[in-house]
Amino acid sequence: MSSELEPEFQYLALYAALSGRPSFTKSDLGIEMKAKEIEALSKETRLLDVARKGNALHISANKETLRWAGEHLNINLEGKKNKAVLAILHLIQARTDAYLKAHQVSMEDFLDPAGQGESEQSIDAVRRSYLALSGGKYQERVLLKDLRKQLSLSRQEQDEAFMQMIRSGEADFYPEDDPMSRDEEDDRAALVLADRRRHVMYLHREPRA
Repeated sequence: MSSELEPEFQYLALYAALSGRPSFTKSDLGIEMKAKEIEALSKETRLLDVARKGNALHISANKETLRWAGEHLNINLEGKKNKAVLAILHLIQARTDAYLKAHQVSMEDFLDPAGQGESEQSIDAVRRSYLALSGGKYQERVLLKDLRKQLSLSRQEQDEAFMQMIRSGEADFYPEDDPMSRDEEDDRAALVLADRRRHVMYLHREPRA
């Protein structure tokens, strides 16, 4: 399907999926494709949602955009136009593709906020359990071996929640480097990041930049 689409339409679809913006216009990217052509292809392929606001055509992603982008991260972005946009897309493509493959995460799960209901419930459970153990205080040292005992979530659900909280800047996890201060239970409960066990969690009231 990608080979049959106008290259600039593909750029719009990739940008819509990867940027996370609620909407944008073709002029934001220097796309010269006519608005009527974009509207027609969007209706035909359902790869983009488009809406007229005054004289501008506002473009946004939908689930089909995310699915398509996940399958076409490696399309050839050729052309002399929009060099800055294409350079950015190349970087995002390479880094995103590597991350998704390493973590076995689909593009839809990674980007679609509407699909985050269950994961947000897990994160809420982690927050509540952390604050129960810390006496309602943020930035307090809480051991994962104690936190995990409070959570009625699977180990995978816990670790996925922890990873999302790290990515959002809401929490940090640190190793207990003093061997006299940890035991086997600490090591079993640890979150493994970059081949290091993290035994301690700190929750922030506001996500860190």
